[in-house]
Amino acid sequence: MADPWRMRSTFRPCLVLLAMLSTILQPGLAQICSFWDGGCVDPYAQTAISFDFSPLFLDDLTLYYAYDANSRGKGNEPMTKASFWMGYAAHHVDSSAISTNRTLEVGLRVGNLTGTPSGGTNGCDGVWGPQCSMNLKETLKEAIYQLSAKGEYYTFPLDTVLHEMLVNPPALPNCPPPFFDVQRIPVKPFASETVNDKVAMMSTSGSSDDPWKTWYIDNMTAKQQADQVAVAIISRSPSYDSPPLKSKDDVQIELVCLQAPSTGSSSSNQDST
Repeated sequence: MADPWRMRSTFRPCLVLLAMLSTILQPGLAQICSFWDGGCVDPYAQTAISFDFSPLFLDDLTLYYAYDANSRGKGNEPMTKASFWMGYAAHHVDSSAISTNRTLEVGLRVGNLTGTPSGGTNGCDGVWGPQCSMNLKETLKEAIYQLSAKGEYYTFPLDTVLHEMLVNPPALPNCPPPFFDVQRIPVKPFASETVNDKVAMMSTSGSSDDPWKTWYIDNMTAKQQADQVAVAIISRSPSYDSPPLKSKDDVQIELVCLQAPSTGSSSSNQDST
């Protein structure tokens, strides 16, 4: 008859080995992200840029942009999956800059725009020139100012005006004609300022495992996506319950242009041609 204690001593190292393998493999399994999972992104390419957004933030904010690609997406046509998120020191803010209730939002525009980010306005001047950067910022500030002046209810000012501009594009004489010719411009509110408490409540910084926004772009290959310039619009605007603005200069708008060349690999079925 076999000695049960000897059998236990033989199995014990095996159990320890299995436990070690389980510990090693589980994190890797947790990081797998399907192309069709909208709650994460397995980047085919990813990039980031830091930019100043004072006076509220004492440190630079970092914007991350990533995409995955599938050569046989919806209808077996090429498709990409775009994502963005930001990272920042949530508690390192200047509370003295909080003078009214404000909402902070970030939107990202991708599609129908190529070029090379460089120069001023966080790389945007190199894509379309400084006149367009100024034209676009002033147009957005004016639209949010007019929204506030109307007194009509709104929740997220940047999201509201961008939605309207996609339907009725404004005149931007110094900018490329197809700026608003995209499927959508996803917007994420990421902070809320309260003047009574002098507090800014921030969203948790994102990551590829937990991006702020993820969406799909039809008929776009990985190579085509790599050529695209992504344009981020960051706003600091009055909340609906704020006093009327004195002018459009009470609205803060920042632009960031970035590009993610396809230099990586992905678990998805890609088309790099």
